[in-house]
Formats: sequence, C-alpha cells, structure tokens
Amino acid sequence: MGQGKLRDLLAEPSTPGLLRGEVWINPEVWTRVGFPPGPKGRAAFVRSMGAELCFFPWPAEGHDEASVLADAAYGQGLDCALVIDGPFQRLAGRRDTCTLLGELVGTPGRFVSRLDQEKERLRALLDGLEGTPIDLILIGEDVGYTGGLYFAPEVFHTHLLPFYRELLEDFRAKGLAWGWHSDGKVEPLLADLVDCGFQCFSLEPEVVDLLAFKKRHPGQVSLLGGIRAAWLAAESFDRNLEETALTEIRALTQEGGLIMASTCGLHHPTFLPNLRRLYQLISPLCLDKAGF
Repeated sequence: MGQGKLRDLLAEPSTPGLLRGEVWINPEVWTRVGFPPGPKGRAAFVRSMGAELCFFPWPAEGHDEASVLADAAYGQGLDCALVIDGPFQRLAGRRDTCTLLGELVGTPGRFVSRLDQEKERLRALLDGLEGTPIDLILIGEDVGYTGGLYFAPEVFHTHLLPFYRELLEDFRAKGLAWGWHSDGKVEPLLADLVDCGFQCFSLEPEVVDLLAFKKRHPGQVSLLGGIRAAWLAAESFDRNLEETALTEIRALTQEGGLIMASTCGLHHPTFLPNLRRLYQLISPLCLDKAGF
C-alpha cells in the first residue's frame, strides 16, 4: 500500500497539510529523463521527484486494469489516484466542443440522449473498480473557459449534478474519495458540488480564487492545485517568482489540506526544471501535521 497521507489529508481538510503530485504528465517527460514508458515508469519518475502520490489517467490504452496502476504506485510507496473523464468530457472527446454545444441548442433531446449513454458507460467503468485499493478518483469535466461556463448553470444542475449525487452516494459505502476538476471560471457550480459530496477540487488558479473558495467551505474540501501555468513556463525561476510562489502556496496550505499540482499539467519536458525548483522551495512546508 501507499503512505496513507492522501486519505489522512482528505479526511481532515481543515488541518494544514501539503502533498505533491502532478495530475497530468506527458509520458515524454519521464521517458526523456530515463524512466521506462508505462505505469511503473510513471510511478518511479513521480517518486524520484519527491512527490507523495501518483495520478493515472483511467482507462488508458495499455493499462486498463486499475489494479495494475495501484500496484505500480504502491510499489513505489506512493498513494494512488485515478483521473476519469466525466460524462460531458467523454462526450466532448467524441465530438468537438463547438459542435456539441450547437447540438445542445439545436437538438437538445439528442444531446441529452448522448449524455445519458456516457453516464451509463462511466458507471459501468466505475463498477469495475470494485475491490481496487484506490485512494482518490478525480472526475475531469471541462465545462468552462476563462470567460465562464459553456452552458447555463441550469443545464449542469439538470443533467449532471443529479448523476454525480447518485454516483457518490452509491460509492460512498465503498470508501472511495472523490474529486472534481474543470478548467475555466466555474464558481456558479462549486457550492452545489461541495454539497454533493466531492471532497477535493482541481481548479485553475488563474480564474478561480482558490483561497476564497477554501475559506467559503471550511472543513469541507481539500484543494488540488495552486501551481500557476506561468510558473512552469517561466524561462527562469528568479527570486521574485520564488517569493510569489511561496507566498501563495503557504497561504493555501495554512488554510487546510493542499495537494500541490498544476492544472495545465507537466505536458512538456521544459517545465520539469521549474517544477523541481517548486518542490525544493516548498519542502520545508511538507511536514507532519504537528509541524504546522
């Protein structure tokens, strides 16, 4: 098994704490620095970085068995999380978003029928996790952009939120922890998602005030994020950038549980040096609870 730190952090979201683990990693990043492709290579790379947990996209070609992913993470002493596309994300993956939104307006019945089919497929996938020792399931559902939501909140409340409620209620007894991710400005949805039972949120710090969100829901949620895309893409990590990053991460950590990660992902090898530098900077914050 892993370290159990993730389960502890999620169980006590009001207690200051900090873990590390990138949600999205391009395989090119870890293979370029000498780790083999596949789940074991990913987990070994994550461990070498000094992270505490490993995220795997699921299902993915070549490693659909969740138990294989869990074994890869736990074999490195890491906690294990799966990233799974939600119904809208799955539907958008089959069609481009603009076409999909046009269908929502022009032929809403067809849109709803397609969405319902994706819900059933997702439920069948999740049923396959029965008995697999996963520490967190993160539902990816990109329903927003920098200017707001792709559709009216009523669409979300009618066609997605009830499905989430049912899903989380069904799986609550199985001991699974649930997180929710979306790009974009999605504040109108967050309070209902908290009430729904999601314990962890991955949101863009560029468009969502993470600290304010955490303060609005004390003792209810942990955050997965805090790393701005500009920090990873910066040509040099100078002193001003270091101070800015430390100030923001420290504030989020002191407010409660934080899994430090980016929302843009480690999608290019040139991001790696800056991520390593961030890990070094925040190492003093990665203490047991008594150290805060």
